[in-house]
Amino acid sequence: MRPIRIALLTEIPAPYRLPLFNELAAAPDVELNVLFLAAADPKRPYTLHASEMRFPHRILRGASIVRGGRWLVLNRGVKRQLQTFRPDVVIVGGWNQPAFWLARRYARRHNVPLVVWVESTARDQRSGSGPLERAKRSMISSCAAFVVPGRASREYLSTLGVASAQITVAPNAVDLSVFRDAVGAIRADRAAVRSERGLTRTTVLYVGRLDPEKGVDVLIDAMRNADADLVVVGDGSQSAALRQTAPANVRFTGWLDRDQLVPWFAAADVFALPSRSEQWGMVLNEAAAAGLPLVASAAAGASWELIDDGVSGTRFEPGDPEVLWAALQPYLADAELREAAGRASAAQAAGHTATAWAAAVTALASTLVSPDEASKSHS
Repeated sequence: MRPIRIALLTEIPAPYRLPLFNELAAAPDVELNVLFLAAADPKRPYTLHASEMRFPHRILRGASIVRGGRWLVLNRGVKRQLQTFRPDVVIVGGWNQPAFWLARRYARRHNVPLVVWVESTARDQRSGSGPLERAKRSMISSCAAFVVPGRASREYLSTLGVASAQITVAPNAVDLSVFRDAVGAIRADRAAVRSERGLTRTTVLYVGRLDPEKGVDVLIDAMRNADADLVVVGDGSQSAALRQTAPANVRFTGWLDRDQLVPWFAAADVFALPSRSEQWGMVLNEAAAAGLPLVASAAAGASWELIDDGVSGTRFEPGDPEVLWAALQPYLADAELREAAGRASAAQAAGHTATAWAAAVTALASTLVSPDEASKSHS
């Protein structure tokens, strides 16, 4: 029997996705083709790590539109690419882009199983209007199965009427050679790393966009009178306002690329993610792999997978600086607690690997495609 052909449509070649796709492409019983809708997201200026893309892929042609905070890509060639590849399974990265609906049409016409990769949760504030919700349910009704990163997304799909048997958990993961190994190597001379950055006190690190849903204003308020420093890495619509109101113990670095983050993860003592709304929060995977205690909002899907509450970190309800400060303060005050939580955090991250993600997706695809189907071509 030939390998199962999987066509995977997703928005951009984000650096944290590349290890997942590399592992899936390396599976002996899978033939993968990844179709990216665009080279970059206008709100997330990731560097394109083309040399790390060891899987068949194509960046589709298309025009971008940003309206009301939403980004749409109007792609050309979706149908042609699918017809050329003749997939046995089609995986789409949600329901928010026209290309995903074109893929749905192809799957229905050719009787190919459609899988939606869902990271949304019940707490996600981007759920949208009535028409969008109806469209979402229409997409869901067409799906043979769903891939989710963890329990928050799984529970969300259950509220939409999706049967448990249709849901496969494939854990989100990051490149451990970067966020575990490279960080660990630099941490061996941590005093020098901190000295180079002028860090003399316990340091809380935040990495992400500076937009309202990220709650950075709450984190700054929580740290306002702390005998500790806060380093804010990122950029966004609130950047100027946050800089104007931040106290002296808050430092802004601007946007940093993946490899530039490594020394900051090595230098920091605690990682904080104060999001009001956050589907997953890949940066929590990065911080956990780096061995940092995690203090994260319960709105982030990753917080339910990577935080063993009170052991590897603390999960808190978002929006209140006093609540956030109460979560942070024990780790700022106790070096032994930080070290123990950091070890536990790294242990949690160890199970979230690209290999585990690829194995889950491969197993799902094999259940959706019969041997007879996998041996024939689609017209």
